[in-house]
Order: sequence, then C-alpha cells, then structure tokens
Amino acid sequence: MQTKNFAGHDHGLWNAWDVSSIYLIKNTAFKYINYDDEHHKADMIMSLSLRNANINLHVTNERDYGHLINTDNFNVTLTRPDLYNLLQNPFDWIKKYINTNYLEQLQAGYSALQPCQDVYLFHLVTDVFADDLLAVMENYCRRKYDSDLENFDARAIHMSQMDLETVWLRFLQYFVQPLQRKIFLTKRFGVPDTAAHFIVRYKTAEEHFVAPKHNSRVYSANIALNHIGVEYNGGGRYFKRYNCSVINIEKGWMIMHPGRITHVYTDLPVVKGISYTAVSLIYP
Repeated sequence: MQTKNFAGHDHGLWNAWDVSSIYLIKNTAFKYINYDDEHHKADMIMSLSLRNANINLHVTNERDYGHLINTDNFNVTLTRPDLYNLLQNPFDWIKKYINTNYLEQLQAGYSALQPCQDVYLFHLVTDVFADDLLAVMENYCRRKYDSDLENFDARAIHMSQMDLETVWLRFLQYFVQPLQRKIFLTKRFGVPDTAAHFIVRYKTAEEHFVAPKHNSRVYSANIALNHIGVEYNGGGRYFKRYNCSVINIEKGWMIMHPGRITHVYTDLPVVKGISYTAVSLIYP
C-alpha cells in the first residue's frame, strides 16, 4: 500500500497486511484469533491468524477519526518543545507551523510574487513558527550569555547552537525545497546541502548593511520573523545587478533567490526597531 493513501492524497478502503494500535474487530472474528506464536509481536500474530482464516483486514481514510501522537522523546524542558517535533509528529507540526496556503503555492497555476528578477516571495510559515523560533533564540541567549536578543553581542545565532540542526534541514527538505524545484526547475530531492542556516538580527545601531554580499551557495531562503511597520521600519534587500529592491517583507514570508554571480545584494538599513530573519544558504 502506498503511503500517500495514509497522507490523505487518496481516499478509500484498502486491504491491509497487518493492523496495530487502534482497530475495530467484528465479534464473530474473535474465535479465529490466537497468540500461539511466542516469537512475534502480538499484533503480527493476530493479523496472521485472521489472514489464515481468510478474514480480510482493511484500512480506511474516508473519515477523519483523529490521529495518534508520538510522545517518545518529547522534551518538556525545551523552551518550545513542539518546534523540535517535526519528525515525531509531522501532522501536528504542519498544522501549527506551516501556512495554510502552502500547498496552493505549489500548484502549477499559482503565480508566485516576483518583485525583482528571479527573486520570489512565498507565505511559508505561521506567526507561531516565527514566535517560537525567536523564543528558542531568546532562551539560548539568556542561558548561554546572560543576555537578551536585543543586546546579544553576536548578530547571528546558528541553528546548530540551539539544537535545531536536524529539524531545520528537514524543514528545508519538506517545505522549502519543493518551492525551489517549482521555481528553478531543478530535480534535486533529499536533505539539502547547507552549511549555513542561522537567525540574524538587524538593528539601527549596527553598521553592517552597506557592504554587498555575494554568497557562494546556489540559492538563499530567508524568512521574516517579526512584523514590519510594528516592530521595526526599513530593512529589505537591494540587488545591484537589477537595480531592484525588495522591501516590506511580511512576517512568515520567505524571500528566495539565486546566489553566486547573478544576485549580489546589499541589506538595506533598519531605521527603527529590530528585525529578525531566518537565513539559509543552500546547495539544492
């Protein structure tokens, strides 16, 4: 059976080889169940005995009856434990952190915003995702350096420093890479090769905006983590080759563009407040 059926892409009723955890059994089938085989797990023995009696096992997803939550390795001591749980509970993670219009942006008929040549904007994550990511960063600063985000000496904190390396790479694979394949027509699958993914702070007092940046990665994906016009003013990105700027990037939106020789850029200055951005420099 294909896993896409369980993901809800197809709906129907299918024969199953084995059932476990939660199931309904017709009372007339109980007499055929035995657990005589001590070398296998109980659910496997039960399923085998029913199959040997020519009783079909079925799985259906025609109705949503809910889903199981994996609580193994759920670390309540973390600042935002749900953020680390992408691999353990993907359904709940997606519902909480990924924008509800994400799949629409993958459709062939969807025209992505392109404010500059080969520079694209996507509404990728929810406000909760941004808030939780900043909360993890804030806790890291206080725990390691007895400082808050605003006054932290370094402008950038890498995902690995916050133990988010594994989650972030899978996040890029599952949600950023499909958009990249659609826009730039590449065929790369699997975990992206990226050695640089971090949260960077931009504020008025820090003079780091003027120098042009030319990263060696194939493309960049940058997610705005707070509200333009509320928590800060200014900011954005200027692409010299095209004499074009991308400004007013909303919270939860991702700007994606090539790197290397075509998209040398300059970060535009924040004129008020503080801006936070999650940056990933990626080989596909």
